[in-house]
Amino acid sequence: MKRREEMTLWERIYLPEILKGLAITNYHFLRNFAVNVAHLFGAAKSHRASATTKYPEERKRYPDTFRGSHRLTLREDNSVRCTACYLCATACPAQCIFIEAGESSNPHIEKFPVRYEIDTLRCIYCGLCVDACPCDAIRMDTYVHPRIWGFDRRDFVETKEQLIHRSVVLAERGRDGNMQEMLEWYSEQDERVYDPLRPELRTFTEREAPKDYREPKEPVDLPVIDRERANGGR
Repeated sequence: MKRREEMTLWERIYLPEILKGLAITNYHFLRNFAVNVAHLFGAAKSHRASATTKYPEERKRYPDTFRGSHRLTLREDNSVRCTACYLCATACPAQCIFIEAGESSNPHIEKFPVRYEIDTLRCIYCGLCVDACPCDAIRMDTYVHPRIWGFDRRDFVETKEQLIHRSVVLAERGRDGNMQEMLEWYSEQDERVYDPLRPELRTFTEREAPKDYREPKEPVDLPVIDRERANGGR
């Protein structure tokens, strides 16, 4: 930004710059309006009316650096690479990762995740879990955004099976595989749940309810207070 002494008199008046900004805004408005009207009559099809992406009919191609939905990577024997070290859950600022560790049958690996869940409603997609992982077990290179459909919070808790499945789809169907699968799932849900206002149709994916991420505190038994004795028998 220019310092005040470097501005010309014309720029310091400000009014011309405001008018210039209004001219640019009105130009884009009138141009897009005219192109949209032309499209209604079958003309100017080669001109794009606006920069808005009409999702899901249209979708942008995410860049290679896009932080998409998580996935758990696999070893050559198709076992999950995660060793349940809890570093990702510790580094997570949103506390949305829950891991339940179990003893691994591999003598070279101490633990593996019996359960690995991510609450996507709490996740801020910062990527700190990826940076904290010492064995490259979790990544966000699925090129797919978080799922936005569901009637229950449990619909947005991604399980270990879902996270592993994304790695399988990425290896078998390539970069666009997970996005295509999610769009197919959207279409399937639209057919099954066509009226979201009907409570009998509000279903969620059948699976065990996720554990609360906050450790429950042991109840404390408080002693009963004898108020008459405390008040001196009054």
